[in-house]
Amino acid sequence: MGDTAVPITKAIHAVEPDDGESIWFNGALITVKVPGAWSEDAFSIVEVAAPRGRATGLHTDPSHETFYVLEGELDFHVDGLDRRVRAGGTVAVPRGVPHAFLIVSEVARFLVVNTPGTHDRFFRAGGDPATHRDFDAAPLPDHARTIAAAQEHGVEFLGPPPFAAKSVRHVSG
Repeated sequence: MGDTAVPITKAIHAVEPDDGESIWFNGALITVKVPGAWSEDAFSIVEVAAPRGRATGLHTDPSHETFYVLEGELDFHVDGLDRRVRAGGTVAVPRGVPHAFLIVSEVARFLVVNTPGTHDRFFRAGGDPATHRDFDAAPLPDHARTIAAAQEHGVEFLGPPPFAAKSVRHVSG
């Protein structure tokens, strides 16, 4: 898990498939593919990998969020509506709209594009640098740190995950 993401020129940022800055964030492995700072915060792209049962609490973000599912299946709850999305599917959530998601497959991997691109800073503030990809050895969620990072970066928690409690393993933003 190297971090070989280097701006080749001011006009290009290239990252190999298994590279990028990796962060454990409440049971999910976040890999920053394009940090917001590279685009002067116009956008950021992160890849998320998480095991079955990992869910976010109901929350809003200060950015538009677009999810593209690479592998697995997720249940999304967006503004009171539920939808299951599988590999190849896309969900776009406007800034300020309440939403949450739950991993329903064994593992899911998906890209998240945020505009403006400041969300990677939230993950850094609330997470830990990752040196491995073992979900069973991931650091335990630090909810106080997550709440502090959310307050600092404009994420507002509205409540617990809006999914059946028996299917939820981790709760986070």
